[in-house]
Amino acid sequence: MSSHVREPRFEYLSSNSTDWYAQLRSPRVLLRRYRDWLGATRARRVVARVLAAPLVLVALWLIGGSIANANNGTLSGGSMSAIDGLSWTDVRDTSDVPLSSYLFATDSGSLLHPGTTALALVLGVEFTIFMVVVISAVWMTGYVLSFRWLDWLGKPLTAIGDGLTHQIATPIVLAVSATAGAFLVGWFVLRGYHAKAALQVAAMLAVAVLGATYLAHPLADVLSSDGLLAHGRDVGITIAAGVTGQDSPHPGEIVAGLQGSLSDNFARHPLQVWNFGHVVDDRPGCRAAWSAGVRAGSQTQIANGMSGCGDAYAHAKIDNPSFGQIGTGLVLIVFATILLLFLAYLAIKVFLAALSSVYHGILAVFGFAAGGFVYGPTQVFLIRNLVDLFADAVAMVVYTVFLGVYALLLDALFRSAPGSGMAVIFVGAMVLIAGFALFRRLDLSMVGGQVRVVEQIRAALAGRPAAAGAASPAEMSAASLRYSLSPGHLAGRAMAGFNELGAINANPVTSWAFRRPNPLAFYSKQMQHMNELNYRLLLGEIPPEAAGGWMARLTAGKNAHDGAARHAVEMFGGHNSRAAAAAVTNVLELGGDGADAQGALLAAGFSPRMAEHAVRVHRHMLDEAKTSDVTYEPLGEAAAALRLASRTREYSPDRRGAYTAQAAEAASLFERAATRPLWDDEHDVDRAFVARALHLVDGHADLQEIQRRIPVDQWRSVTDDTRRKVGVEIAQRLKEATDRFHSDPTDANHVAAMEIARSAMRVDRLLTTDQASLNLWTK
Repeated sequence: MSSHVREPRFEYLSSNSTDWYAQLRSPRVLLRRYRDWLGATRARRVVARVLAAPLVLVALWLIGGSIANANNGTLSGGSMSAIDGLSWTDVRDTSDVPLSSYLFATDSGSLLHPGTTALALVLGVEFTIFMVVVISAVWMTGYVLSFRWLDWLGKPLTAIGDGLTHQIATPIVLAVSATAGAFLVGWFVLRGYHAKAALQVAAMLAVAVLGATYLAHPLADVLSSDGLLAHGRDVGITIAAGVTGQDSPHPGEIVAGLQGSLSDNFARHPLQVWNFGHVVDDRPGCRAAWSAGVRAGSQTQIANGMSGCGDAYAHAKIDNPSFGQIGTGLVLIVFATILLLFLAYLAIKVFLAALSSVYHGILAVFGFAAGGFVYGPTQVFLIRNLVDLFADAVAMVVYTVFLGVYALLLDALFRSAPGSGMAVIFVGAMVLIAGFALFRRLDLSMVGGQVRVVEQIRAALAGRPAAAGAASPAEMSAASLRYSLSPGHLAGRAMAGFNELGAINANPVTSWAFRRPNPLAFYSKQMQHMNELNYRLLLGEIPPEAAGGWMARLTAGKNAHDGAARHAVEMFGGHNSRAAAAAVTNVLELGGDGADAQGALLAAGFSPRMAEHAVRVHRHMLDEAKTSDVTYEPLGEAAAALRLASRTREYSPDRRGAYTAQAAEAASLFERAATRPLWDDEHDVDRAFVARALHLVDGHADLQEIQRRIPVDQWRSVTDDTRRKVGVEIAQRLKEATDRFHSDPTDANHVAAMEIARSAMRVDRLLTTDQASLNLWTK
């Protein structure tokens, strides 16, 4: 357990001290003392939270009340914008109501209804997020389709195109290019390819005629008000307007009308479903009332308008907000996010179509000035750029029509099931998600068509059949800027780049360069350092920075075990059975177990068989010693080891050597553990008594004879050092006898050691009885 002592929360002053009164004059000190006092116990913290909750609700009510008062028509003479930060977008619905002025009409609560206040605040936050996302999406679409962003790009890009033309389309370049083209025509005639020569002459004439017009103002056909992009936009908007039911001939009005349709479908109608449970625009009176209330910025006027137009359900929803509306708001936020992604994707594609037109228009300058006259790749280069120019204009038409069709589809969806509420919103979200897939497939088909058209023209000029099959992603990426810069393709390229980066990260060369594997991975340096520490710990080293860890402590213990085993090898002159038995004892004395002992012996250089025998014999000795009635454990273990050795006559020499070595080790441990006389000069030892006792031991006297020759009273009457001297001498005799038995495992040596062990056990039994309570080896 940790020894950390908690510091006192308060510093108690003596009763005579008046410093605390001076400290209380500081508001900061006073506030800190109150805070510490409230947080001192769990009960105080709970009470403080319970009392603080009503205060928070009162504050929310005050905030909500001010919002309600502002929304209840305090500015009845004008329109109060709900989201002033987006009023500059001037996005309006078909009723000419700015989306930035939309309101969520609901009861804002009061002091007696704090729950309603909190509910109104949550709904207000959700409403703000929803409107910001929808306004951004609709405005972005209208801004991109209006081409206002192309106006400030037109002048610098036109200047770039004109300057490029003046530098490249010079008489010398045109003459050289025409000469090269004429040479190839002559070559075709000489080779007998008259049809190819005639086709090449026609191509050169077409390049000369079209180039004269194009090079006069290179990007005018792209960026001017009568250029391909503008015409493509106008055609697409006109078709979209026809689909949505508009008949205005002016593109600006059509874009505004398209924005209004998008606003109705994605903001006005979903908001009415959220606020009132259904679309109130289905009733003309309710439509006018809601629009008037929003323009006035008054929730009260909206509520009265719903009641006046006969929509009692909508009026009830205003007066009774519910938690279900919070869930509806979350769904609408997801719906609005999907809408934003869809329209942003569409706007990006429109922008890329315009950018692609400018790009291919600039490249066409090189084709008309030089490359278009020469048969081969340079001529195909001009053809590809011209095809892409027209394809971008067609794409502009398709994108705009696609947007108009989707706006019509969602408008019909919301109007077809006025009572469906959330079901319509869910379906609308799925329709938008499906729009991503459909639009991407449509765009890929158009890009693939561009590639096939270029291939057909190139094959016709070459006089061979066109290649069959669909265009590959690489061909589409090279052919169209719309595809190569599209979000989906860029995402795919990014993923491919990440995969390549991962391959580089896992490359051995990178690992060698950075001196660690996966150098770009998070925590790469730390992981490499950890691997180095683990490697050093596995080798038995203990790095200073890892000394406090459990692995370091484990390694330190294992190192101690290994050192103890090696010490036994040094003591007994090599890797023999005697050293193995001593090594096991040394490891167990350090707190290890059998597995630790075997591992230490292997680390010290013992063979696996010798290590296993040593550990196993030691375990057998301990089990055998438990069956003995000897009080002193080292003596019991030595006697048990000798008894086990008597059963090893038929064992192999190495296995029997393990048993004799364990007997010698147990006797040595018994001798080391025996208590010595306290005085070094042994002046307190009765040597005559010691000689009498050892004579009985050497004569292998039985217990009765020992008790008769030296009664217990005589043992008690001598000094402690005398008894200790007798014990040490017996232990030394047993050690010497077992050492002789281990060195020369004959029956005679075994019997001699066993007799000494039995005599020692008899003396131990005599002196450890309840009447004697003596011991030669521990007292």
